[in-house]
Amino acid sequence: MQARLCKTSAPADAAGMAGSANRRISVTALALGLALGLGLAWMGRGQAVVAKETPLLVSAAISLSEPLQALAPSFARRQKLPPPAFNFGSSGALKQQIARGAPVDVFVSAADKPMLQLEQQGLLLPGTRRVIAGNQLVLVVPARSPRRSLGFAALASGTIRRIAIGDGSVPAGEYARQTLAYYQLTDALQAKLVPMGSVRAVAHAVAHGYVDAGIVYKSDANSVANLRITAIAPQRSHAPIRYSAAVVKGSSQPQRALAYLRSLTGSEALQAYRRFGLQVSTASAPGPGP
Repeated sequence: MQARLCKTSAPADAAGMAGSANRRISVTALALGLALGLGLAWMGRGQAVVAKETPLLVSAAISLSEPLQALAPSFARRQKLPPPAFNFGSSGALKQQIARGAPVDVFVSAADKPMLQLEQQGLLLPGTRRVIAGNQLVLVVPARSPRRSLGFAALASGTIRRIAIGDGSVPAGEYARQTLAYYQLTDALQAKLVPMGSVRAVAHAVAHGYVDAGIVYKSDANSVANLRITAIAPQRSHAPIRYSAAVVKGSSQPQRALAYLRSLTGSEALQAYRRFGLQVSTASAPGPGP
């Protein structure tokens, strides 16, 4: 029975099958065409988005990591851009990276010297350099240390054996050496000093008890747990601690970089600096000239 039905209905079934096949081919072709068109359109939009929304690259002193990261989301919302990408480190090391061609848009330094060197090399966008904040230099010990009133002069004591300090690429280390010279401790403490590659590394070494004391910025002492400030260096003991920022001349997004630079001296930024232990009395001032 099934065989007879197949025989008697073969011509009609063949026609129906042919029609169905043609319809399937037409639908499939239409679907493929739509998919291809949509795919190309999506790819075009995707490429435009990628080109439009490349984040700014900001190379900044590591002691500014907390306030700059806290400010990034609001800048992104206002500008309708992705948040900046950050490269934190010692100002001296960041300066060397920029001098070697790193694709940085904005440089934020914890000292005048690295910024001035880049300016003299013609690597900063003229007229963009500005001071955004200041800081204080402090002496810290581990929070669990019995020393609660250790002063700079007391670092020469025999009970203090290891003192963490920034190395030659770290502005905080330079300020610390100036302060030790002010107290006439340079020679007496030379054998005790433990140079480190960033001020944040100094703070962590003290917090973990790897050294007896260290010299860091006040903002780092506030940001890193298990530290106790025992003394604040007098302002006259070292050069002014100024954070300056500028647009790098090779930036691929100079207008956006300028917008970001302006945001670093706005009211929201000043509030963030204060919240993280920075000083803002010098903020918004133009950077010192050559």
